[in-house]
Amino acid sequence: MKKKKFNLSAIELSDFHLIAIHTQHEPYKVAYLLNKRLEMRFERRRRDLELMIDTQLVSFPVFEYYNQDWDTTSYLIGNRVSVEEQKTTSENLFEKEPITSTEYVLKTNKQVDYLLKIEDELSVFKPEDVIQKLITTPHISTAYSLETQTLKHPEHLILD
Repeated sequence: MKKKKFNLSAIELSDFHLIAIHTQHEPYKVAYLLNKRLEMRFERRRRDLELMIDTQLVSFPVFEYYNQDWDTTSYLIGNRVSVEEQKTTSENLFEKEPITSTEYVLKTNKQVDYLLKIEDELSVFKPEDVIQKLITTPHISTAYSLETQTLKHPEHLILD
């Protein structure tokens, strides 16, 4: 079987909007807040976003909502996750010590807690309206749009 290769220039980066969300709440709570404030119905996906980071498979929580009226799919993605590894210390080869590290979907945006990805192939969606509602939502510190063309690793946001 022939291997498939993706060329990033072939991936259309302008068919989605990306909104950064800052909040200290758990993913299910943020999904609830968005459902309530934006009148959406985010549901947890069966499969999380899995990325291979430094020879380790890391899972990021993903919630999904499909809007039939606008024909758009929205994803709420946790940008940050704590990973616990078992490593042996150099002093004692038989004991393993847990080490916790933080991994990110978008490492260049480490300050962002969640990403709201809105797929919009027809360019009918206005992210400014969503941002205004998010800013006035209790428990959300701030929200703003991220430029998709400046992303260092846009392939991390492919959820198909």
